[in-house]
Amino acid sequence: MNHVDRSFSFTRIDSKDELMDAMFNHKWPLCCSFYHEKLLYLSDGESEDIPEYAVVAIDKTDGRFCVHGREVGRIKPASMQPAETPKFIQEMKASIRNSGNPVQFVAEPKWHHSCQLCSLED
Repeated sequence: MNHVDRSFSFTRIDSKDELMDAMFNHKWPLCCSFYHEKLLYLSDGESEDIPEYAVVAIDKTDGRFCVHGREVGRIKPASMQPAETPKFIQEMKASIRNSGNPVQFVAEPKWHHSCQLCSLED
């Protein structure tokens, strides 16, 4: 993960179509992330114009918002086709048990979150 020091917000997304739409068709603050089917898609890029998501499997939580997990892959919408991404996600899920680099970070529900990266959104 590039930005373990970033405080992330996350929104739960229930369908694959909504997840693809959120990642490929919208511009979000650099702290904005998504939770879908037991994976966090953390906005881990350098620019809102070129999004990049670290896909993290959650192993445990500590306190209110500290998350311990494993980065199991990366999604870069600028270099991937939306139609290819669900298959890529399925492949990541198939290898989750024994893979991934350990990471620790703060992730808060969107309704609770506020930071310098999204303060202009309010």
